[in-house]
Amino acid sequence: MTATRSDDAANPDDRERGLPAAALRLARDAAAAIVAGRAADADRLLGDALRLAPAHAELQRLRGVALNQLGRNADAVALLRGVAAQRPLDGLVIANLGSALAKGGDLDAAEQAFRRASELEPGLLDPWLNLARVLMLRGDVAAACVAYDAAVEVAPHRTATRILRADALKTLGRLDEAEAELRALLDDETAAPSAWIGLFNLKAIRPGGSDDAALARVVASGRGTPAQRIALGFARANLLEAEQRHAEAFAAFADANAARRREIRWSASAVSALIDAILAAFSAPPPLHDDDAGGGDLVFLVGMPRSGSTLVEQILAAHPDVVGGGETNLVAQVLQEESVRRGVRFPQWVGDADAREWRRLGDDYLSRIAPMRRAGALFTDKTLPNWQVLGAILRMFPGARIVHCVRDPLETCWSCWKHNFGEAQFFAYDFAELAAFHRDSLRAMAHWRTQAPASIHALVHEALLDAPEAGVRALLAHCGLAFDPACLRFHEVERNVHTASAAQVRRPLRRDTAVTAGYGALLDPLRLLLRD
Repeated sequence: MTATRSDDAANPDDRERGLPAAALRLARDAAAAIVAGRAADADRLLGDALRLAPAHAELQRLRGVALNQLGRNADAVALLRGVAAQRPLDGLVIANLGSALAKGGDLDAAEQAFRRASELEPGLLDPWLNLARVLMLRGDVAAACVAYDAAVEVAPHRTATRILRADALKTLGRLDEAEAELRALLDDETAAPSAWIGLFNLKAIRPGGSDDAALARVVASGRGTPAQRIALGFARANLLEAEQRHAEAFAAFADANAARRREIRWSASAVSALIDAILAAFSAPPPLHDDDAGGGDLVFLVGMPRSGSTLVEQILAAHPDVVGGGETNLVAQVLQEESVRRGVRFPQWVGDADAREWRRLGDDYLSRIAPMRRAGALFTDKTLPNWQVLGAILRMFPGARIVHCVRDPLETCWSCWKHNFGEAQFFAYDFAELAAFHRDSLRAMAHWRTQAPASIHALVHEALLDAPEAGVRALLAHCGLAFDPACLRFHEVERNVHTASAAQVRRPLRRDTAVTAGYGALLDPLRLLLRD
């Protein structure tokens, strides 16, 4: 795509026209401050400039950008709307307005603004990138890929854009294209750390070949940010494991986990105490509702990470009567906002909530998932930590189906320990903390099972591998679904998958995923902690 603009679009060179010399100097200094992230300095400079030329559109545009950086979103939107009314054919102005709208949460208007800016100024990079980001947030990954394609055409040497494009391709299941995009960046010293991390997340690093030496060189070079160096350490350790160099792999995993653990704050005892409080707050079974079937079209998948949960959701999503909702985290949001409203932390207010209030919270959750649902279809929510709040879920939705994803404890915890989680799985980087969290999850599930045994189905990963059809039939029966052979061909389902298992669930079932036996006595400390 050439860096051209519509014949009717405003020429960016005209933006500064009419500014007095002093105001022009202030505007350029303010623009530099915005680029440097010094929005407060920019706002001060622009205040001085606007006293010299109060109606000038370029000064108002820059101030709108500065206000948006400062978090004064409503002011920024109002100011930029005014500038856009003056310069409706200026793509940069429309793009700035789109950024302010997106930051304020108005994704519909932001998408429209970015599309219009891209039409007016197709040679501008930011509107394409921001359009892609908004589309990703809205779940339209295919359209986001089109926007990323345009962005790459505008700036083919901007490696960060190509990394983002590869991630979108992975989400869509276009794995070969994603791998090709990432491998094309391996010779770029700046992009190589991100490209290797992308290949690792794609499960596309090949053991026993040239990848081994090339990745080792990148790790040894120390290139990349601290977070990238940690991620590369995990990637290298996983490659060593794939080559069955178990002693070297264990040492590399230990180094990577120690580096990651130093970055985070986590208290296993505090979490265990919170679980104690939650279980005590929900010591009584859920009260009966007027409608005991409420939430019967909801399926909550819970359990430990790396327990096969993405596979389970993919199997369910292959059914024509199921919509896979992914990891929504919406139950936690609803409960947190209720805690703020009451001025009391969860679960301290649980005893004061009656059936009507639980129904209100359930309605709040339903309103949030409404855009993702389809009439007549079950909806799956794969927010795994919901095992902590199943008592609340069963009060909001007494008819909800719960699927507890279970895998061999040693395999589960080892798989967690060798994974560099991008999100807040802070328990995973120390054997003792990992075992404590696993133990908390099991005792919580045992508690919920005594309260609502018919609502909870334990799907054991190893049993599913041994007898796929029997496992799938039992899963579907628990969810009230008729058996459909498509569920055995889950890897053919075309849907967006954002988790670490996105590449794995695009392939048929594998029975060679258990790897702990190769480590022998090296894993005895973890075995002992899990046994205790």
